[in-house]
Amino acid sequence: MRSALILVLTLPMLVGCAAAGAPVASAAPEPSPSPSSSSAAVPEIGTRDASIGSAQTAAPVAPVRLTIPELNIDMRVDAMGLDGDGAMALPDNASDAGWYKFGPGVANDAGATVMAAHVDSRHDGIGPFSRLKDASPGSTISVAGSDGSTVDYLVTEVRSVGKIDAPMAEVFDRSGDPRLTLVTCGGEFDSSTGHYIDNIILTAIPAGT
Repeated sequence: MRSALILVLTLPMLVGCAAAGAPVASAAPEPSPSPSSSSAAVPEIGTRDASIGSAQTAAPVAPVRLTIPELNIDMRVDAMGLDGDGAMALPDNASDAGWYKFGPGVANDAGATVMAAHVDSRHDGIGPFSRLKDASPGSTISVAGSDGSTVDYLVTEVRSVGKIDAPMAEVFDRSGDPRLTLVTCGGEFDSSTGHYIDNIILTAIPAGT
């Protein structure tokens, strides 16, 4: 069985976590990528502006490694964009996490740095993100950047929410205080739909804030 985290990019939705063979993500084309549930619409989440004026803004530093010692998690992080269907892609392996490269990166000044991974896969079995639900408030998460920097975060909240109730505008928010958001699938697996019924959403803030 393989889970898929579906990120629908027209209306923010997080539906996925389908069985093996289902697409990793499902979305409409740019300029408004945003995950969502098929029955709940929330404000749009846009991709980075490619205009000349926007080129003057420094590109975000890509995270390349994620560690959570409390949960024995140590994962490579790949920058993920849109797949051929205009959806946000995730790494095939449940042992790797994907970073939403159209959002904030390491040491961002504002907004949510979003990473997601399959909870399991046919080839890898149960993945590291299956342990997110067990994270304790105050636990440390370290994110290493492609520039050699490392930022530590402290877990503030772990939620299990039904897909239709998932607050995707908040998860993919590029404004407000800087924070880290980790997402995977959870809850029961519904064999009739081929999806897990919940999303696990972990929120963390930079240490020292």
